[in-house]
Amino acid sequence: MFNKSNLMREKATMRIHRRSLKPIALAVGLLATLTFQSGQRVSAQDNPKLVPLNYNYPGLEVDLGVGLWAYPLPMDYDGDGDLDLLVGCPDKPSNGTYYFENTTQDPSVKMPVFEAPVRLGRAFHNMLASEVNGEARVLIPGKYFAQDPSTGKFDFDKPTGISAPGKPLTTPGARIRGNMWRYVDYDGDGDHDLVAGVGDWADLGWDHAYDENGTWQNGPLHGYLFLMTNSGNDSAPNYKKPEMISAGDSVIDVYGWPCASFVDFDGDKDLDIVVGNFLDYFTYFENVGSRKEPRYQSGKELQNVDGERLTMHLQMITPTAIDWDRDGDADLIVGDEDGRVALIENTGELRDGQPVFQNPVYFRQKADTLKFGALATPYVSDWDQDGDDDIVCGNTAGNIGWFENLGQGADGLPKWAEPVLLNVRNADGTEEPFRILAGENGSIQGPCEAKWGYTTLSLADWDGDGDDDIVYNSILAEVGVLLNESGTLVEHELKSAPVENPPAWYPWKSATNNSLTQWRTTPVAVDFDGDETLDLVLMDQEGYLTLRRSAGEAERLFVDESGQPIRLAAGTAGRSGRVKLAVGDWDSDGRLDILINSENVTWYRNVADQDGKVVLKRIGNLARRNVAGHTASPAVCDFNRDGKLDLIVGSENGRIYHIFHDDCISFSEADLAADVQFQRASPAKPVDPEVDRDDAITFDSTRGRIAAWIEPGTDATKSDVVRYRYHDGTKWSGPITVLWEQSKPGKVDCSKLRFDDSSEDERIELKFEAHVDGASETVSKISYDRGRSFRDAQ
Repeated sequence: MFNKSNLMREKATMRIHRRSLKPIALAVGLLATLTFQSGQRVSAQDNPKLVPLNYNYPGLEVDLGVGLWAYPLPMDYDGDGDLDLLVGCPDKPSNGTYYFENTTQDPSVKMPVFEAPVRLGRAFHNMLASEVNGEARVLIPGKYFAQDPSTGKFDFDKPTGISAPGKPLTTPGARIRGNMWRYVDYDGDGDHDLVAGVGDWADLGWDHAYDENGTWQNGPLHGYLFLMTNSGNDSAPNYKKPEMISAGDSVIDVYGWPCASFVDFDGDKDLDIVVGNFLDYFTYFENVGSRKEPRYQSGKELQNVDGERLTMHLQMITPTAIDWDRDGDADLIVGDEDGRVALIENTGELRDGQPVFQNPVYFRQKADTLKFGALATPYVSDWDQDGDDDIVCGNTAGNIGWFENLGQGADGLPKWAEPVLLNVRNADGTEEPFRILAGENGSIQGPCEAKWGYTTLSLADWDGDGDDDIVYNSILAEVGVLLNESGTLVEHELKSAPVENPPAWYPWKSATNNSLTQWRTTPVAVDFDGDETLDLVLMDQEGYLTLRRSAGEAERLFVDESGQPIRLAAGTAGRSGRVKLAVGDWDSDGRLDILINSENVTWYRNVADQDGKVVLKRIGNLARRNVAGHTASPAVCDFNRDGKLDLIVGSENGRIYHIFHDDCISFSEADLAADVQFQRASPAKPVDPEVDRDDAITFDSTRGRIAAWIEPGTDATKSDVVRYRYHDGTKWSGPITVLWEQSKPGKVDCSKLRFDDSSEDERIELKFEAHVDGASETVSKISYDRGRSFRDAQ
């Protein structure tokens, strides 16, 4: 994420104050006066040519942020009396635990402007802060990192093991995502127990589980809290078997990603619970028992001062309760999916027995390098028509932002303004920041992605009025146009000539004359064929690279040297799309090339026209640094105006990387030469994956082929099992066991495995006969997600 060479700074005096630790708020034992050593110097990466763009703007303030995912660890790290932020970021390419110094030295300042971050060491998923008897600990599942007693530093390469099960949830078939641990004296006996928040994705199954009406057929995400009681003491802990914590008449079960804090929110001297989840809101569980014998009421959603649901901008939220403003009540410090961190201030008011909070306010830092949320998708354009190149950018949140070029900065690169969200004009004439969201049924991967939009875009003068407009795609897989009216966006439908069907795995979407593609891919508006009208270069519904002349019908115009259509995304459902494109004459030979996301950017050189097709040769990556996670997003620029195209690359961490043309990888004449051995391209054939087992039965769904078989019992396993695999357009999954509950114990023999003849894509039924001790039964399992998971009929 960060350009480490720009993050190195020395402190004039290294302050290490050792003193007694006094709690400000009982937030799972987290103390607000923890003391640590200041940030250490970080060495630069090898080959630093592809580096984040610097703001080049001393004194500029921007939103505080790391990369994708933020685990905030609030503490007085440098011992100067105010609260700093350590933030864990397990992202690629910016993995690290980062130190944001608060230099106010005034604990009463609620919203300090933090220093730019310093990387302290590695980071991990599920990092949370706790305290045990004056010792700060950062927990990950089954392990913790403690402060060094002599230096106050953490060594994030050397965790200490915890003698407790690393995976408290042991249900067969569970899919764990989110396993967040805290120390807490749960029962008030003076020693520290462990609580783990564990998310289970098995019921959701992840994607492609809608029926033809757009109703999700699989289950929700689940999020449980497990207590591991310490029957020993803090010096010699002895943790009991994990047990689920209940509230009301059932176990606590929030919507996945359960990040919990135990605090006395209502002032009655016992510990209540606030839990974040995979979406954007919080659940409050009031303790109506006692400090030593907790008993929790059923959960209620936290509300803001206006009586509305308290929400974050994004999702996958990670709250930690602490008295940030030192007014005697516990506030929430919350990490967001895009790496930002917010203060949610506790008003001190109780309504119906639960605390009331202000809306989130995101912390600020001194600017370092350009960042726009997560999975940034930049494009270069003179948006404000002042004669220089700005950056317009999409992100996971579904927003579009504008980085204004403020003129010459350092190293031949511009000085940049903080990104500004671009507004869209509503039908009633009002304006608000443009944002496209999946909602409950917009993402093929399910309702768990409701708060994501994944805007990706290009700019061109679509309406011919002399300024650039925005052509965009999103999580919805449908191209749209935002016309630029003096910097305000106006929505405009992009009609294609024919009526088109959506990708086959969108059963709830009907044919339309809007231009369609796959989700999260770039539509590039450019006059590719030189007829002085704008075309679209983009992928079609099956993942082939196409040209839509004047936004008309998609043509599979782009072929490889053998004449085969270029397919950039063969995957189905959630494995489809995601490809980011840029178009430009990279080698200045007069032919427009295609640049595709990779570890950074892959160059497809335009080498020839043949039989009405454009032949592209895949040359290779243009840089050596891996800045991708899920994907990268390329664009071309020429900020130093030397006439050569340079690159910018949006990364998963939200940073925008830059490399000059002459610093890119150079290729030999032999590398660049075309070897066109070409016959007219044959029509693309659908994927027909072979099954590598003779004993398997198969079913073809809109996701791909499903293979199932009976695996005979061995001397060790005894019983037969039914297993299956599914093909997602690119590869087979690993073998998955069909789970079912036996009516009686004993050795199982299976027979007559088949897919029911009435099966359809929306409902695939797998049946077999199970024989146990002379008794037989027909087992029937249903897949609502085209073979990814099989479960009991609903």
